[in-house]
Amino acid sequence: MKTYAILSDIHGNALALEAVLKDIKTKKVDVIINLGDHVFGPLEPEKTAEMILVEQMICISGNKDRDILENLDKITADETLEQVKKNLGKRSIDWLKMLPSTQIIDDLIFACHGTPESDNQYLLEEVTERGVFVFKDEELMAKTAHIKEQIILCGHSHVNRVVRLSNGKIILNPGSVGLPAYLGNAEFRFSMESMTPHAKYALIYADKNSINTAQINCTYDWNAASAMAQKNGREDWAQGLLYGRMPKSLKS
Repeated sequence: MKTYAILSDIHGNALALEAVLKDIKTKKVDVIINLGDHVFGPLEPEKTAEMILVEQMICISGNKDRDILENLDKITADETLEQVKKNLGKRSIDWLKMLPSTQIIDDLIFACHGTPESDNQYLLEEVTERGVFVFKDEELMAKTAHIKEQIILCGHSHVNRVVRLSNGKIILNPGSVGLPAYLGNAEFRFSMESMTPHAKYALIYADKNSINTAQINCTYDWNAASAMAQKNGREDWAQGLLYGRMPKSLKS
């Protein structure tokens, strides 16, 4: 039996990451897999990068990691992005540049941030004008038909889910370590909500005969994280961090 800890979407929340890493150390974990979006957010990007860099973990890039790199030499209208760029050191930026977009682990796990083809699309969820829904079994099988590994990991939506397909494959999203709810803008305005403020990660226990999973919710000082986001001009993050859901006043 081999144990994997799955992290995603830390988003610069060093307080939440500290709680998750502390909890992981109480488990007999063989491999830590980190699905990206490590440092972007109005919290502590450089401290978060430093914490990740001293740990033994497999990391891939997320869409917000890519956004940082693509805008290093530009001045954007995104105040949070500009804050992050100013806060990150050279070592952290060089590390982000080295991250792959996907990774295969032990011929068992395929890891991506969004979908196998895109770091900015949802693998499990479809956004519609009526809300956010999980794709049907046949749709998910078609989307992952080219992936031979039995376990497919994804992040990006920040919502922790495990879906077993009828062909035996398992798709797992560990949820977000550092941002349990957020507002999205695409063709439709929508919200992604995990419904609790906890720092989230997942465990996979695998051998040749069985695969078991566990979703973990870790308590940490989300009041302090929320206050930090508010101080840095992000009321939406402050609310998401505090409640794990978005108030109606921000959804409209």
